[in-house]
Amino acid sequence: MKLYFRPFACSLAARIALDEAGLDAEFIPVPADGRLPDGRSFSAVSPMGYVPAIETRGGFTLTEGPAVLTYIAELAPEGALSFTGFSDAHYRMLAWLNFTSTELHKSVFTPLLGKSAGEEERAAALGRAVRPFGVLERHLEGREFLQDRFTVADAYLLAVLNWCESAGVPIADWPVLAAYRQRMRARPSIARAMAEEWPLLKAA
Repeated sequence: MKLYFRPFACSLAARIALDEAGLDAEFIPVPADGRLPDGRSFSAVSPMGYVPAIETRGGFTLTEGPAVLTYIAELAPEGALSFTGFSDAHYRMLAWLNFTSTELHKSVFTPLLGKSAGEEERAAALGRAVRPFGVLERHLEGREFLQDRFTVADAYLLAVLNWCESAGVPIADWPVLAAYRQRMRARPSIARAMAEEWPLLKAA
């Protein structure tokens, strides 16, 4: 498999998931100009230009973070990163993946980290952080993970929460969520993924 990524983008979650699942993959960095090492434009792989994108050994290409993470979870040894299909826990995991994608990634962090947002748009995005962060704060009170054990939903949430300082989101205002992030960063697969991508981020 090939995973197309940018350092510390949401594709970090896919790297974490691959590590957790014990799956081999070739990691292809996507430069800012989108020109891949083989000369192709990244848009030939991911039409919207987003990471992560994953190419399977059979030639199937999948984009969109929640879909990529669900795919990896289903390749993992049974139960390692997900729950049995058609179970309540499985669908709750899918709900958390989509919650992170829509309520945090797109609604809050995309405008805060983008270069085109004006002050009014940034202020609105910060305001939109309050409700979903509050939901997570209440849900994670007394919990180690989003559900009974670590899943790809935790990997995605951690990747997004890593952006708080760069985006100006005061995660310290939600101490339960800040403690969750600190706990997740100590997990071996996450520590390895961050250590692998940190030099690439600094060099970018």
